[in-house]
Amino acid sequence: MRVTYSIISALCISGISLHAQDYLEAVSVKTSQNNMNQQAHVKDSIEKTEVVSRKEIEKKQAVSLVEAIEKSPGVDVTTNCSMCGIKRVMLNGMKGEHTTVLSDGVPFHSTVSSYYGMDALGTGDVESIEISRGSGASLTAPEAIGGTLNIVSRRAKKNGGEFNFAFGEQGYTLGSFVGEGITSDKKTGILFSGMYSNYNQYDRDHNGVNEAPKLENQLGSVNLFHQLTTRDLLELKVSHSTSNVYGGPMVSKGDTFAQFYATGGVTPTFVGGNVNNAYAGDPMGTMENVTTTRDEATGKWTHVGENGTFKGTVAYATAGQESMYEGTDYRNKDNTLFVDLNYKHPLGENHFLTYGTDLKKETMKAQSTKFVATADSNGHDDFTTQALGLYLQDTWTINDKTELNLALRGAKITTNFTGQFAKGDEIDTTIVVPRLHLRYNHTDYLTSRFSAGEGYRAPLSFFESEHGLIGSQGFGVDVTKIERSNNATYALSYVKGGLSVSSSVAYTQVKNLAYVSYDAMGKPILQNSNQAVAVRNGDIVLGYALTPSLSISGGYERYFYDKQYKELLYIAAIEQRARVALDWEHEGWDIMGEATWTGGRDLSPYGYSNRFNDLAMTSPKSTHAPSFTTVDMKISKELSKTFSIYAGVKNLFDYTQTKYESPLYYDATGGYNVGNIWGPLRGRMSYVGIKATF
Repeated sequence: MRVTYSIISALCISGISLHAQDYLEAVSVKTSQNNMNQQAHVKDSIEKTEVVSRKEIEKKQAVSLVEAIEKSPGVDVTTNCSMCGIKRVMLNGMKGEHTTVLSDGVPFHSTVSSYYGMDALGTGDVESIEISRGSGASLTAPEAIGGTLNIVSRRAKKNGGEFNFAFGEQGYTLGSFVGEGITSDKKTGILFSGMYSNYNQYDRDHNGVNEAPKLENQLGSVNLFHQLTTRDLLELKVSHSTSNVYGGPMVSKGDTFAQFYATGGVTPTFVGGNVNNAYAGDPMGTMENVTTTRDEATGKWTHVGENGTFKGTVAYATAGQESMYEGTDYRNKDNTLFVDLNYKHPLGENHFLTYGTDLKKETMKAQSTKFVATADSNGHDDFTTQALGLYLQDTWTINDKTELNLALRGAKITTNFTGQFAKGDEIDTTIVVPRLHLRYNHTDYLTSRFSAGEGYRAPLSFFESEHGLIGSQGFGVDVTKIERSNNATYALSYVKGGLSVSSSVAYTQVKNLAYVSYDAMGKPILQNSNQAVAVRNGDIVLGYALTPSLSISGGYERYFYDKQYKELLYIAAIEQRARVALDWEHEGWDIMGEATWTGGRDLSPYGYSNRFNDLAMTSPKSTHAPSFTTVDMKISKELSKTFSIYAGVKNLFDYTQTKYESPLYYDATGGYNVGNIWGPLRGRMSYVGIKATF
């Protein structure tokens, strides 16, 4: 049965008060053939959207966005640095900068927060995470060449709250609380939350340098809604987050600074010149300390009129980074403004139109006392960028089986790398891109989805292609073109009884891909590739309820990357992965176990050749990454309606890459680096916890 706009208008006119969450969902026209299949985690929408629910987040003991989604189909969470622990989220095999993070549909996570800030995105106030893969997956996020991660916030539904506390090995600590209140007429509600999490440094080979850094996060948010009239809904969300990363020497930050005697960048020193031996140099030589802060505010107004719905959104965020990279300091501040105005209305019985305009402006400025830009060096990485867009979308219900979504977006994009010595806008272009989504219901149980579209983005920062500040030569920028992509995806879903199956295949091509190269003087340059690259991938996910209490799920995914694309990746991506999980729930008990297999890879195409354990270059690194399996388990028990206790373990069999080789290496020129990564860097971590709901 289709929920039509006229029904929503009638409800509002008659004075019936709608809960904010239901109100917003009802305004969005969609069919509800299967609603949402929890086994296959596929949302009932025209485009294929996988959903990680609140319950799944808790089962995984996920304290951050990346932990919640890292084993989802089509998702590869890479750690690009063993010192600073920077996380990148690849969707459909595309680079981390091609993934757009949305907050309740708003794409205003900045360039700064997209790399070091990913771990700071806590899950305490998250209702679910929606993963949409493919170029132009959102009307307001065309830069999502790989896809989008939409963080759906929890909203007040009752008067009450919850508290969660856990601790475990490796200094693991988690503390979170949520309080919510709602008026008796359900027109006003507020939810506030706070979260703290911590992991200590981890040094598997005991050489005095960590493979995984200390990671400490804090997050607080307030989410408020008020139904002003039967036609008007106001929403406001504000939040603050801080992420502190300390990596490198296995001594305190204070001791590292106390022993720091160099006047510039520091060269690391190991006994015998081998990274597998004890570290014997200045602690600052391996230290990377990064603190990222972010403050954001989002306001929304939804007005339901006689003939259509208007929605206005204004969002502003400021993010900052304070860093020390092996003796060289770096700090920046990024301000992002996003405004979106759109109007939706039915056209006849079978069409639903959406048209609107949006503006996104971002400015980033950086400073460093160790690095000073001069005429014979590269400049800073400061920039200003602006995108003004117009879009039109028609959702056409052709018949009871077929639904078609057609969208067209145009944008004016300007980007000025203000930290460079050249003046003027390096990018100044206008672009028009289409997008198509088709859903066809073969039967009540079998559904096909096809998507095709274009995406684009302006490359903005070195941090998108490298893990941090590159030496002391600064940032050279020779980017003159926006990246452009073409994507096509076909998905087939089957749901009947206790069985669900969801599969998809996708093709993505990117032109003008940005990457970091080096000039004749060894200076790093961010530039566009003159060769198009492509990724082909496919996956299948199955779920089956063996009994009302016991369910099994699993999946397999495979990626095929162009050789030229592999050469431009900073870290070797996964090529194949399989997963199997069991979940048993009975009389207050919940036991979950999950095993994930990652296939072996030839590392040579990714640039892992000519890497050595020693300065003498007599001990080469392996160019083959073996296959491996990791296992996670969790058991919980409800003691009462208020309290439950739980215990679990991540990486049960303690598999780490460092058991076989260190992520540290020397290149063919004798340069030291920290990114020889192909497997897990943090070993087994067990934990216990308690949760209270009232």
